[in-house]
Amino acid sequence: MSRALGLVVALTAALATAPAAVADPQPWPNIRFFAAAEPAAFTVAGADGVWFRAPGGQNCGIWGPGSFGCAGDIPGAPPGTAALGWVAGDRAVHYDWTVPWRMPQTPAQAPLPPRQLLTHRGSSCAVTDDGHTYCERGPLRFLLSPVGSRLSPPWLDLARR
Repeated sequence: MSRALGLVVALTAALATAPAAVADPQPWPNIRFFAAAEPAAFTVAGADGVWFRAPGGQNCGIWGPGSFGCAGDIPGAPPGTAALGWVAGDRAVHYDWTVPWRMPQTPAQAPLPPRQLLTHRGSSCAVTDDGHTYCERGPLRFLLSPVGSRLSPPWLDLARR
């Protein structure tokens, strides 16, 4: 009996000191309190939309009916991919070698400063304090960092309701 009691005590102590399982932290930044950027400062004469340079040098923009994306060196993207984003009509944000052809070739004139929120036609982009570029339109999102990138899950419209 004392051996069983010792086992129970040891097991209880082990469970009490085991680290709790930690879920992935919320990957998306909270941009709700970022200052609104003046869209006119990010327009390019003769071009649709608003355009900015990301901290990593990518050319990013929001154009058309709210399409958004970045082109250039995309950390974490599959080989041969030079863009990520969402183009109106797509079902998800994605890495895509076709985005540069569907994204206007408008060169950004200025960087978007950290903690500035650039909004155009229902989509928003921001740069965080740690130099990450984040864009969203409802549940469609991406986060571009110097070491990788994260996309919102595909097929959000098919999620269990």
